[in-house]
Amino acid sequence: MCPPENGITAEGNTSTASTTETPSTVATVPSFHKKMGFTDTIFSGTWYIAEGWEYYKGNKIQLKNEILSGLTVAIAQVPESVAFSFVAGVNPLVGLYATFFLGLITAQVGGRPGMVSGAAGAMAVVARIVMQAEGGLFDEAKLVERGEIATCVGCKSLREQADDKRVEYLFFVMWVVGIMQILLGLFQFGRLVKLIPQTVMTGFVNGLATIIFMAQLESFQELDWRKSFDYFDTNEDGKITFSETTDVFAKDLPTLTSLELKTEMNEIFNQTDINEDGFISFSEFKHDEEFAIHDGHDEHKMWRTLGQGTLWVMLFYVFGSMFVVHFFPRLTKVVPSSLVSIISCLFLEHVVFRNMGIETPTVKDMASVKGGLPVFKIPDIDLDSESFMICLPTAISLALVGIIESVLTLQLVDEILEDISDSSGRCTQECLAQGVANLMSAMFQSMGGDAMIGQSTINVKSGGVGRLSTTFAAIMFLFFILALSTVIELLPVAALTGVLFMVVIYTFDWSCIGLISGLELKVGRANDEEAIKEAAKVRMMKAGRCRWQDSVLIVMVTVVTVWTNLAIAVIIGVILAALLYAWDTSDHLKVTTSVNVSSCTKTYTVSGPFFFASDRAFKNYFTTSADPQNVVIDCTAAILHDYSAIAALNSLGERYASQAPPKSCVVKISDETSRALVRLHGSRLRNVKVEIEGGGDGEEQQENNEQMMLLAAGGEERL
Repeated sequence: MCPPENGITAEGNTSTASTTETPSTVATVPSFHKKMGFTDTIFSGTWYIAEGWEYYKGNKIQLKNEILSGLTVAIAQVPESVAFSFVAGVNPLVGLYATFFLGLITAQVGGRPGMVSGAAGAMAVVARIVMQAEGGLFDEAKLVERGEIATCVGCKSLREQADDKRVEYLFFVMWVVGIMQILLGLFQFGRLVKLIPQTVMTGFVNGLATIIFMAQLESFQELDWRKSFDYFDTNEDGKITFSETTDVFAKDLPTLTSLELKTEMNEIFNQTDINEDGFISFSEFKHDEEFAIHDGHDEHKMWRTLGQGTLWVMLFYVFGSMFVVHFFPRLTKVVPSSLVSIISCLFLEHVVFRNMGIETPTVKDMASVKGGLPVFKIPDIDLDSESFMICLPTAISLALVGIIESVLTLQLVDEILEDISDSSGRCTQECLAQGVANLMSAMFQSMGGDAMIGQSTINVKSGGVGRLSTTFAAIMFLFFILALSTVIELLPVAALTGVLFMVVIYTFDWSCIGLISGLELKVGRANDEEAIKEAAKVRMMKAGRCRWQDSVLIVMVTVVTVWTNLAIAVIIGVILAALLYAWDTSDHLKVTTSVNVSSCTKTYTVSGPFFFASDRAFKNYFTTSADPQNVVIDCTAAILHDYSAIAALNSLGERYASQAPPKSCVVKISDETSRALVRLHGSRLRNVKVEIEGGGDGEEQQENNEQMMLLAAGGEERL
């Protein structure tokens, strides 16, 4: 809640203002922050809050910017959190609580003031596998086998019990995710993000956009009542009898006695048989989807048809929301465009179209979001080695996805604010904050999340560069849950779909089309002022085509992301990118020769990278038996990268030493990387004399050469 930190001004530029040294700045926590490269937090000391208070008292404009920016972010996060909850397959309240916890904790102790966290799409698409009834981690058969769900008189159906149990497992997975992210932060895993090449990142974001898009298509489906009715109507006479109902439920209630089953069926059948004529008609069957009879069949969906007025209204909401989100920022940025689109659709749904007799699905039709304060709860699961190992791969994926997304968002915010300082400490701090936030989120029954690129960009560009903006946003978000849940339940689902379609468009990296095809596609983005001016212009221009290897890598990471998850795709992409780089670089090593007849010396001049992929080609250049008595391997124009290079030089030394008579072999090196490697593994070069070229003045060079000779003679312990 203090002023902008690390010299970042309200305008987002770095400043040279110095901080006043106080006695508390030498305390343990501030000293630790400084040593680790962390940004200041509420744990820095009482001076931190005091300085924040004084700063905002003297900077009323910045205080206003922080408050308004935080309010804007809180409002804009409501529809996104609800939508991403649907993506994950959980009650929207689970996602809303997650946004509150992630937002509040990372606002206070995160590595980048002004960065927004919450229930995000990257985590939601991975968490979805826990909640899937078919093809997920815990299907109904698995839970019955483990004894975690069972049939009984008056109990929920196995399907409902399975859904409740999967939510509990999701909370447990997020416990593990939080602990993992804390450990990854302690081991400074965030530093490894620099190893992710741009091609892999392009595939990453494209896969994420594709998954979010595919998840939204469910909005255009409705329940197939006829298929469900036919599941009961086994004799196809157009009506469901008591015996047909009993036969279906007997499969889902196998442990009940005949009397218990009959008692259960009487209650279910009589509830559905509204006119009490002894059978259930099709109209009675679909009269109320809350009837207990619907617990006895799988939910079947079918696509809505163009002959339905509901579909046309939904399409109007979708494209209308997309239009408003994209073009409304041209008029003003005071109010979030996504909020304007949602409110517009809300008005049209309940004031216009419902009075015309046309209704579209709302959030309430999907699930209730009415809730109170979050409640602490231990996951109600049967935890053993089997269930833990089932959950572990998904937990690892979620932990990696969350950190990768968060660290990349941090770097993006750094670029926006032109913060050129070393971000390694902030990345580590953000990993720790994300871990604590996800752990707390799981403790209070929510789905967890990570940093949100879109909301973070909105916040810092609106002036929210301090911790106050994100803290205020989280507090307001909880207020929305407690006081405005009724309004949220009235939101048309199609309006949320339109907002997320724009998230898909802004997330997808359209520049990859130019990379792959050689043509550049320019698409304006609503959050970029320059792009807004060109938003209506979509044009193709000639551009350079990237290598086919890069094109394949982009497509492969995108496809793997859709088929598996983001973490696996990124790991595979990084490995393949490294292998492709090693393969291409292996051809860059060149060796030329020259012979000095008078001194009976042959010199091999090596240039290029010398590592495991080029060592075999290097050794093939040498003709040991035909070479003269003295051989010089000049590596001053090459770089020795790994132990394979040392092993290759040692192998040559042994080959020359085994000749009759033995031949001398001298290796010359110059750059610091090669010298460090030789110092580390020099004792392996027993048949090679190492000389350093350009290692400093004469005395320093002589000392280095003597050390190399000692190493080559096996005298490593004497150094």
